[in-house]
Amino acid sequence: MKDILKKVEFFTFYDKTGIEKHLEQMASVGWLLEKMSAFRWTYRRIAPKKIHFSVSYYAAITDFEPEPTEEQQTFNEFCEHSGWKLATQTVQMQVFYNENDDPVPIETDPVLEVENIHRSVKKTVLVSYFLMLFLGFIMGVSFISTMLGDPILLLSSSIRLFTGIWCIAALVYSLTELITYFTWRRKAKKLSEQGVFLETRGHRKLGFAIVVFMLVSVVLYLISLANTGLQFYMTAYLLILLAGFPLVNGVKSFLKKKKVKAGTNKALTFAASFTLAFVLVGALTAVTILGIRNGAFESDLKELPFTIGELLDVDDSDYIKTRGKEDSIILGQYRSSQHPNTYEHSPTMHYTITEVKMPFLYDFVADTLYHHYDEWKGWNSAYEYKETDEAAWGADKAWELYRNGETDNAFLVCYDKYILEISVDWELTAEQKQLIGNKICEE
Repeated sequence: MKDILKKVEFFTFYDKTGIEKHLEQMASVGWLLEKMSAFRWTYRRIAPKKIHFSVSYYAAITDFEPEPTEEQQTFNEFCEHSGWKLATQTVQMQVFYNENDDPVPIETDPVLEVENIHRSVKKTVLVSYFLMLFLGFIMGVSFISTMLGDPILLLSSSIRLFTGIWCIAALVYSLTELITYFTWRRKAKKLSEQGVFLETRGHRKLGFAIVVFMLVSVVLYLISLANTGLQFYMTAYLLILLAGFPLVNGVKSFLKKKKVKAGTNKALTFAASFTLAFVLVGALTAVTILGIRNGAFESDLKELPFTIGELLDVDDSDYIKTRGKEDSIILGQYRSSQHPNTYEHSPTMHYTITEVKMPFLYDFVADTLYHHYDEWKGWNSAYEYKETDEAAWGADKAWELYRNGETDNAFLVCYDKYILEISVDWELTAEQKQLIGNKICEE
């Protein structure tokens, strides 16, 4: 039977009431808090009993202090004299417990208690919440704007899709916490003047859901890169970036154990952070260079589905053939442009193949592509798609693009899970259309 229990907890820093109730519940089943960090809390096995807990906030202390200040020691001694033992502390938060049946409360002045919480919140999570809110809002607006303007571009790019989702998640979380905190503070200040402390309310379940959501989305993002050379390098990026946090905290903790003064600890920790930033940037640069040399950042679309040479039965070795691919767990887009390497007039071709990986989105994607030229109608040209013979393409549905009533030699063609947009500068024959259809159906 284990005597130590380590749990990941998601309590908001200012949720005094929620933390106290949770710790009392843990003690009732035989676990007493022994150590805590931002998320991971350590419990020690005890005999199940009813224990009272009190969370106290002390804004004057910093995370660089090697030991309690004189004022803090005096406060701790006062608490111990009243039967309150210090369980643990983290930065400006201290957790006390009392095994007496009806202990005298540590905090007796609600006005001072509310103000202490606010001073501590300002020095810890408040800045982080506002920063998350700002970045989440900016990136969220960009995400929604792209979703409304060019949803296929967004849904076919793993990095755009997941970055936008992460930013919106951060926006929702920070906004919820800020609204909840300032609403509580406004009400708590009024009640405190009447001698009443208003219980706090955090969002433990929301915090847990956001963290799980972020972790799952990171895994899905890496999975979406499985068929590319990027998976290894993006994983390396994440590991390098994540390595910075424990390394910096390790320097700070080491200096605290050595009883280094707070000011010196702070200066040395910042210096270590600055140095580490250079090292990490160097590591990221090295990984990037390695990836470029190995072709990881190039399109993995090595073979074009079909070429001008195949369609026209000509030598296209002197053609410039560009290719590109964007992929996500929702959509994939494969683009090709083929044109001669000279100024003489020769056939050119451009096409995009969109792969719809989630069938329920097929109609939405097809409809979006169908209406792509709607916004071009004001450019002294009238564009419209007209139905054409899908059988010639071996497709489910096909449209031909007309400009001012004349064919533009551009087509939108729907297959089982692929949608083709193709533009050429010659009139496609039935044989060429059938060849294209066969090539796409082979994908």
